[in-house]
Amino acid sequence: MSEAILYIPASNARIAYAAAEIFRHSSECQILITEDEDAYLNSKATVKLHYTNKGLAGRRIYRSGFLDQTGIRQGFVPSTARIDGVFCLFPDENHQEYDLLAMVFWCLTRYEEYQTFTPDQHGRFPASASLLHKLEVLEEPVCDIAINNQFAQWGLSAKKEFRIIPTLDIDIAFAFAGRGLLRALGAALKTPFSLPQRLKSIADPITDPNYSFPYIQTSLKNHPEARLFWHCGAKSNIYDKQVRLSYRPLTEAIQNLDKHISCGLHPSFAASGNAEILLQEKQYLENTLNREVTDSRMHYILLSMPHTYRMLRHCGIKDDYSMGYPDAIGFRAGTAYSFAWYNLIEEQATNLHIYPFCIMEATCKHYLNQTTEQAISKGNQLKSVIRESGGNFCFIFHNESLGKQKIWQGWNSVFEAWLA
Repeated sequence: MSEAILYIPASNARIAYAAAEIFRHSSECQILITEDEDAYLNSKATVKLHYTNKGLAGRRIYRSGFLDQTGIRQGFVPSTARIDGVFCLFPDENHQEYDLLAMVFWCLTRYEEYQTFTPDQHGRFPASASLLHKLEVLEEPVCDIAINNQFAQWGLSAKKEFRIIPTLDIDIAFAFAGRGLLRALGAALKTPFSLPQRLKSIADPITDPNYSFPYIQTSLKNHPEARLFWHCGAKSNIYDKQVRLSYRPLTEAIQNLDKHISCGLHPSFAASGNAEILLQEKQYLENTLNREVTDSRMHYILLSMPHTYRMLRHCGIKDDYSMGYPDAIGFRAGTAYSFAWYNLIEEQATNLHIYPFCIMEATCKHYLNQTTEQAISKGNQLKSVIRESGGNFCFIFHNESLGKQKIWQGWNSVFEAWLA
């Protein structure tokens, strides 16, 4: 195994985090990080790197000074460039080098989401506010590409692992079943044509339009990385429309699927701002599964920095799959790899791991008005990019889009293509 040494004088929590996230991508190379200049100069390591602006032996990583700061600078926007065709942040004045550590830190911490921005109707950070979206590089895992490029220049090999991680949100397990006869009759007054199907679903839940669980289980049998996220909200409102939690076919579906596909929590809209409700929903799912639940994805992708991740950690969540945009395709944090969350308020790396997703069927259909053919093509493009740079092709589907709802007719073909 080859050795590399990285000299970082006057390191801090930001620099240590960025360096750790970058060099965990290295393959078959042991990295020693030191603040001792003599140890660096006397090292016999195969690869010698220094994060300084000095003229030392070895390869220099340009140090812009961004990571020597603390706090959040409102209005700050990093400079950008393309150096040898590679998109980068924090270039030097001559656009010959760039601060790779600062770039990775700025992207992974979602620094811009701590700044003042104009939220969408649900209070979310919209893709249109993202610098990567404005510069039309959102569909590139810019951090992964930059890391690989630098590794090649330094003589280091990159892992470039590729995995497909299918994930499904179970917002509404049953469209009609579990609602009760009076509710079905009341709803039928607005849509009389739906009454036969409503009554049929109540009598036999497996005929419900949203009941696609056997198909999901069969499709994902060769995908151990797959995740199902169950909406466990106890109250129904405009955003939370799950069936009642005491409905036996719901609990049976959760228990049966967890035997084959790992199940996590999909906190309700109401839980996104209330830790007490989130804990109640997590407890319901844990009681149903008779095990601890440590995975989650926020309903409506209600991700707010740092509130959401603080709350999830407080409730015992260890892996979250909310990092992505509901209104755009691409890499919200500039990477297709999972990474540790860094709390910018507390200036501290945490043990909460973030798994970004890059595409969702609802985004393709409802936001971008794509056909199934266009959605398949876009998924294939993203897979090709990720295979080249390494990372996870993590995508979102919903059980209702794989069922018998007419609006989703033909989207099973998209699901199967993204799985391939």
